[in-house]
Amino acid sequence: MEENQIAIPFDIEKVHENILLRLSRKARTLVANFIRRITEIIISLFGIIGLIPLSMVVFFQNLKNKDNGPIFYTQERIGKNGKLFKMYKFRTMVNNADEILEAMLKDKEIAKEYYTYRKLRNDPRLTKFGKVLRAKCLDEFPQFINVLKGEMAIVGPRPYLPEEQERMGDYYNYIVAHKPGITGVYQIAGNRRLEFNERLDLDLRYHYRRSMILDTKIALITLLVTLRKKETYQVGEMAWDTFEYVTRSIARFIKRIVDILGGIVGMIFLIPLSVGIWLGNRICGDKGPLFYSQDRIGQNGKIFKMYKFRSMVVGAEEKLKELLEKDEEAREEYSTYKKLKNDPRITKVGEFIRKTSLDEFPQFINVLKGELSLVGPRAYMVTEKPEMGDAYETIIQCKPGITGLWQVSGRSDVTFENRLDMDINYYENYSLGMDIKILFKTVSAVLNGDGAE
Repeated sequence: MEENQIAIPFDIEKVHENILLRLSRKARTLVANFIRRITEIIISLFGIIGLIPLSMVVFFQNLKNKDNGPIFYTQERIGKNGKLFKMYKFRTMVNNADEILEAMLKDKEIAKEYYTYRKLRNDPRLTKFGKVLRAKCLDEFPQFINVLKGEMAIVGPRPYLPEEQERMGDYYNYIVAHKPGITGVYQIAGNRRLEFNERLDLDLRYHYRRSMILDTKIALITLLVTLRKKETYQVGEMAWDTFEYVTRSIARFIKRIVDILGGIVGMIFLIPLSVGIWLGNRICGDKGPLFYSQDRIGQNGKIFKMYKFRSMVVGAEEKLKELLEKDEEAREEYSTYKKLKNDPRITKVGEFIRKTSLDEFPQFINVLKGELSLVGPRAYMVTEKPEMGDAYETIIQCKPGITGLWQVSGRSDVTFENRLDMDINYYENYSLGMDIKILFKTVSAVLNGDGAE
């Protein structure tokens, strides 16, 4: 007998069965099918109720992972009596998965694995959240839509692809006698890498042994054993993580609106202030540029030019190097605070605008450009990145701010390590309420000259 041929059991008693017994058996089958269908409709309705919030979780998790493709994916499958239908799943692969697979199948080893199991270990086409959905068997959840439409059953044979029909051989007619199921003998077998013929064999066994009792057993094993092993029910962490992401996104949106409004107000004051400082510099004989820009580390590590009123003499960086080489005490102070209290590089006007924090005003330009926020972690210099250590990855999750915890905590008296701790604390405990509190403290600190240089 060939590989795709089957032995058909022959029941002599059924051949000689009288018509009354046949009618009775037919009636029992009709009643069982009716009860099965009503049960499937009820279960699928509950499934779709659960599908709605789960779809929202998938949508926001994809958004969080910068996966902009559709959340659902449809694929043609063979249904009852060979009728093709669109089976729904959560999309777990990248948008160009077919092109990637085509290129991968040029490798003979990969092609052999794929055509044997229809799966790949460590499939590179899977998205970040797609791996989670597959691991927990949640990618199949949208198939409750197919159940409600009558295209699938809760329990049944595996839904085969149209191109697999030829490989099914004589098994085909027996398997398509049933609706394919969300779960079945194959799904509870415990081995996710069965060969194609092994799958067929399991589905044929289901064909000959099918009953309401068997379907109930398979459903219970799926619920109580299979899904439990896959930790499918532990979706609380996913839901909470999604909730935090959504609330943070809303807060970021509100924060950006406030930043834009604050940036506009700041720019109104910046124009006359620029004229005043320019005149002051000229009166003091300082003919250098009005503004000063410096590379700083922004959100996600992006480098940007941060604007300030120039408060130091031209060539300040070179003078700092020279000073630190000659003065050990100054070198120790700068190493600890990254600043000098009595910095000889500061101009006469620069001393005033630093004391009053007016040197920061041009940063409202960065706020409008979206590079800075009104409130956030300190904008670190590129040269400070190595000294930030492990704190770097946490701090760059936030957009740096004109003001923040460091600025309202006596900034000239705070060590570099303390600044890092404050910025991590800001990230971990961020709220709009905290921003408002920092803004009020900033106004108070500027008016009182607290911590300014």
